[in-house]
This record gives sequence, structure tokens and C-alpha cells, in this order.
Amino acid sequence: MTFEKSFENFVQILSEEDVTPEISPGALSDIAKDFSLRSIVAIVSSAPGSDSAGEPDTVISLFGPVPEKEVPAYLFKHPMGEKKSISYNIYLYGDKSWSEEQYKSFAVVIDILSFHMERFLLSKIVEKSALTQYLTGLPNSGGFIQFAISKMESGTIYEYDSFAFNLKSYGLISRRYGLAEGDQIMKRYARKLKEFCAKDEIISHFGGDNFAALIKKDRTNEFLDFLSNVPVYGIKNDKREDFSIAAVIGVYAVDESFKEPGQLISRATMACSYAKNVANKPYVFVNKAMSTRIYRQKQIEERYEEALANDEFRIYLQPKVDTITGEIIGAEALSRWFCNGVVLYPTEFVPILEQEGMVASLDLYVLKKTCAFVKDWMDKGMIPVPVSVNFSRRDLSYKHLAKEIGRIIDEAGIERSFIEIEVTETSSEDERALMTAFLTKLREMNIATSIDDFGTGYSSLSTLRDFPVKTIKIDRSFITSETLTRNDEIVLRNIISMAKELNIDVIAEGVERENQSELLMHVGCHVVQGFLYDNPMPKDDFDKRLEKKFYS
Repeated sequence: MTFEKSFENFVQILSEEDVTPEISPGALSDIAKDFSLRSIVAIVSSAPGSDSAGEPDTVISLFGPVPEKEVPAYLFKHPMGEKKSISYNIYLYGDKSWSEEQYKSFAVVIDILSFHMERFLLSKIVEKSALTQYLTGLPNSGGFIQFAISKMESGTIYEYDSFAFNLKSYGLISRRYGLAEGDQIMKRYARKLKEFCAKDEIISHFGGDNFAALIKKDRTNEFLDFLSNVPVYGIKNDKREDFSIAAVIGVYAVDESFKEPGQLISRATMACSYAKNVANKPYVFVNKAMSTRIYRQKQIEERYEEALANDEFRIYLQPKVDTITGEIIGAEALSRWFCNGVVLYPTEFVPILEQEGMVASLDLYVLKKTCAFVKDWMDKGMIPVPVSVNFSRRDLSYKHLAKEIGRIIDEAGIERSFIEIEVTETSSEDERALMTAFLTKLREMNIATSIDDFGTGYSSLSTLRDFPVKTIKIDRSFITSETLTRNDEIVLRNIISMAKELNIDVIAEGVERENQSELLMHVGCHVVQGFLYDNPMPKDDFDKRLEKKFYS
């Protein structure tokens, strides 16, 4: 058979095959005879200076076995853009060799093989990119889950500990060096992680400063120590500045309670959040109490939508009282979840709904119910009082939230002045911008707003200046001391004085004792909310209070 015919068969069979690195024996059988061909081994190398420079070469057997410690009879090289190159090692039977004409002919075969390899490697790049974080090149959440599933299938998953970690003060690093250099610093950090990671382990980047890892249990202490002090550097004003990045870490030691790969992330993330927000420690292992909490969280997540549809959430009202006259001048709407005979309070379910991005539907549900309460008072000939409804900071990212709030109030057939929207003060610059825009829209719509827990964020004074609100609600922490001092009086008096000069109303929450009420009146705040007057109560009980209107 002529070379032309053998080559034609080779091209036809190759074009009909799936894009895999191995070439079927049938495709090269005729050419193998003509050229005494025993093996073709492709070696894929990364180009110097590319992102993957320094990584081990990939050896692919295209045809025949991979000879060990044997010098190839012939070598062909093929560049693949600026990032990779392929070397083709050709092994022949015995001491055979080619004529110059055969060498030129086989170079054409190599061209076709290179085209095939480019198709194969491109498909691998596309496949890999779907499982890779674009900035750092580390596996993303999909890559992490894929790795975890492979360890579950092999039965080796119990040899690992699962980690979730965030970088300490990464926002400060970004502000100091700027976004572009901040990205370069993140890449340098990721390279350090790659250097630590063993072949049978994985460290993933989920975006931002959120990372996860599966590390062998016998290397856990070493990994914790490593994450406490990862050396990197930044370039500022053309000068290199060396520093270290530390992480806050949650660790889940994979045990028999483990059922599905998502638990590796959720449990470690729960521990990381606990380390950061509760324990204030560099790392925390998942313990039994956390496992109970995780189980509770899963129950809440799974039951929430059904509970909302079944009206399992009840709205309670707590009066706001003018301490000078004893008059009820308003109320706050608070939710309670009656779940299978057990009453759950907002502190138990709201943080979970916020974390899962589900809280907006609850806040709008409470608003609808509250509007229905006001309409019912009007229909009964009672004089309504304004009712405040809490909205989570997590809701602020919804573009049309203010418009939706206005629509719900208007469809209920009540005046907008009977509803006040409460949001909690924030220390995040991004959230402050969203909150300012949200509060401004509500003001333009003639819907009153208030800041809850005033005084707990770092920017409270600028909040008075910048946020377009009608009311601030002073946090209970200002009046919780058993013995209220001169210092308490000075702080409260100045906050209230500044607010009044800015035409902002003030209400104090958490008032439980007479001396608290007396101090607040003394410093100029005579609107309060708290157990001193009433607990939150069902609507029927509140209706009775509202009919009387005054406390003695």
C-alpha cells in the first residue's frame, strides 16, 4: 500500500473517532508497518513565563507502550501558541531507521497528530475551566465537589479533614494596593497554596477571599500552621513590600455522620463563621453543639417555603409608648414561627434565612400581614398607629425592593404613613451605599424609615448625617447596666441632642426598668419600647391595648 493510501486511511479513521489522546491501532496500522513504528509518546510542556510554568510535563501515550529510559529514534516538536508545546517521541522496532523521504512523510503525520492533540487539549481546557476559579487557577466549588465525589467512591473520604477559610483583613490589602495589584497578591497567595497541596489533596478558591480544602488528617496541624502565616508581597510605588496573610479557619473532621459532598463545605463554613463571629479564634473544629445547630439549620431551610405557604409565621406586635402621656403611639411587627408545636424566635431562624438568601420573602410576608392589620383597624373604626417592619440588610441587593414595598402598602388600601421600614445600621461601605439608595427611594415615596440598633456600628455619627431617616432606635446596650452612670447620661444626651437638631426622632428599645425610663426622659427621649410596658403580643391582645390607647 502506498503512503498516500495509508495516510488517507489514517486521516479518515482519526476524523471519525472521539477526541481522546489515544490513537486506535487501526488508524495507524498501515503506517506502523511502513515505518516500523512501535510507539508514539507525546510530552506536553508549559512554556517559560506562562501561568503554568514549572508544572510537571504531561506524558500521553498516543500509540503503543511508553518505553522507560530509552532514547527515542526520532523527535518532533510542535508549538501550541505561547503557553504550551508538544514533543513527539518516536520509537521504532529494533535498529530500524528512516530514509530522508520517510522522515518528511512522517512529518506530515505529525502535523495531523498535532491538529488532533490541539483539539483534545482545547477540550480539556474548556472542561478544566468550568471547574477552575478564573483568577487563581485553583479548583472552584465544582472542582472541589468533583474531587470529593471521587474520594467518596473510592472509600477514602474519611482520611480527610475538610477546611473552609477566609483571609484576615483582605479588604485592607485591596485598599492599600488597589484592585489590580490586589489580584496579583491573590495569585501569589494561591501559588503558595498550590505548593503546599499534595497530589491527593485539594485546595479550592470559591471567589473573593473564600477558600475550601480537603487535606489528609495527618497533615491537618501542618496546614493550620501554614495558613496562619503565608508569606506574600505587594508592589506599591514600584517597591516590593513583603508581608504575611493569615486566615480564619473552620475544620470538619469527616466522620460517619457524613452523607453527601455539600456537607464538607457547609459544616466547615459553619465552623469558620463561628471562629470569626463568636469564638474570635484563628480556627475552630466542628463540635457536637455545632452539629446540632447544623442539623437545625437544615431543618429550617427545608421547611421554610412550606411554612411560609401554610401561614406558620405569626406576627406579634410590641407597643411603642410615649412615657410622658403613657399613650401608645406606634408598634413594631415581629415574627414568630409556630413549627410543629414549637415556637421559634427570629434569632433562631432569621440568621439562617439571611445566610441562604431567603429572608426577603419573610420580610415582605411580615409587611403584607402588617398592612392587613392596619386595614383591619381602619375597618373597625379604630385609630391606627404606625407600625415598623424590619428589613434585613441582605434585602438591599434587590433592585426593586422599595418599589415592591410601596406596591404592597398601596394594594392593602392604607396610607403609607402607617408603615415604617426599619433597617439595621451597617459597618460595610458597600452596604452603606446600597442602604443610602434604598432609604432615599423610600423617602421619595413618602414611606418613613428608621435605623435599628443605632450605636452598634462603627459609623454611627456619620449615619446621623448621611442616612435620610425619620427615626433612630437607640440600641439596648446603652441602658443595660444595672447602675446607670453619669457617663451613660452624657452619651445618651449627646446622641439625642444631635438627632433632634437634624430633625430625626429618637426611640429607645429594650426598656425593662423604671430607672431606664427615667434616665431616658431626663436626657430627652420619651418614646420607648420594651418589657416595662409590654412584651410582643398577638394582634388580638394588641387590639385591646390599642382600644384603651393609654398605659396608667
